[in-house]
Amino acid sequence: MNTDSVVSFLSPEEVGISDDFLRNGFVVRDAESPQILEGIRHDVTQISTNWLKQNQLEGNSFDLASSHDFVTNERINDLRLTIFTEINKIADIRQRYFWLARHSLTILVGNELAMQNKVNISIQQPNDESSVLPIHSDIWTGDSPFQVVLWVPLTDASRSNSMFFLPPRESHEARQRVTAGDFKSMDEIESYYHAQMITMIVPYGKILIFDSSCLHGNVLNETKTARWSINCRFTGLLTPFTNPERRLGTYYLPITTRAATKMGLSTLGNTTT
Repeated sequence: MNTDSVVSFLSPEEVGISDDFLRNGFVVRDAESPQILEGIRHDVTQISTNWLKQNQLEGNSFDLASSHDFVTNERINDLRLTIFTEINKIADIRQRYFWLARHSLTILVGNELAMQNKVNISIQQPNDESSVLPIHSDIWTGDSPFQVVLWVPLTDASRSNSMFFLPPRESHEARQRVTAGDFKSMDEIESYYHAQMITMIVPYGKILIFDSSCLHGNVLNETKTARWSINCRFTGLLTPFTNPERRLGTYYLPITTRAATKMGLSTLGNTTT
């Protein structure tokens, strides 16, 4: 079906954000609840401060953006794993995270959503080579082509302490060329499309939603500040789940199932949601 010929009942706001997303592969919006964002940032800071004390490290006046003054690059992953474990023990963390972008996610993905079962934390301290994430596309590792990533910085993100992103047209071309055998390594892809890469500028207080099938990654942080961010994947509840390791009920959990869907699934004898 040619969706371009279908009459749309979307509002002007919905058309605008949808067109931006389809053209650019991402949108940057204000966090829909600054209070919730500040609460999550406080939780992460508190977990970090507790870890520092437990490891006999100085934690007074700890600040995420200057975390490298408190934790060496050799130990930052230990802290990150602790935060990942502890933040996901908070009963309402996924609900709070969802509320940072509920309206935008509803426009872009739908009002019946499935959400990744845990939120992820990333820390990119200055000159930390271990935090470099080479260029990649999530669909190459089995993720759904219907999903988006909600990426929320807890510190200002720009320049080399942020992430880079290859727009949809160029990403599609690159994936086709990989299939055709034109590229032999990810380094070749990154080198060829270097000029087309967009560096995301997402100050604290903003949220980024992006198409994770587009190529993206990060580089060595050569700034003087650390970048802390949280990310989590969202997809439509009724989209195909073809990867057994990324299926509904384990990797993804339903979060906004509507009554008619529950009714239909119950009639069909499916109680997944």
